[in-house]
Amino acid sequence: MKKKIIKFKKFSQHIGKGLNTELKETIAIPSLIKNGQYKEAAGQVADIAKMGGLVVVWIVPGGAVITTVILKYYHKARPSAFHPKDEE
Repeated sequence: MKKKIIKFKKFSQHIGKGLNTELKETIAIPSLIKNGQYKEAAGQVADIAKMGGLVVVWIVPGGAVITTVILKYYHKARPSAFHPKDEE
């Protein structure tokens, strides 16, 4: 039981770090557009849409389990902050 609690704690910390990273990247969208980096800005807008979808799924009953499964197995639904570092 203790191992599961530790594992859940690490997972929740990972989620928190990912959300913090997404927030920082979202704040940078206006500067990306100003500098003419439209592809990067479009990628960030897509990440916002992905995060919105995950939040909606999280809210429904049993959504925490579904969101975990989505983040673990469906890689295209992950925002860029949740991609493993070795994929970059």
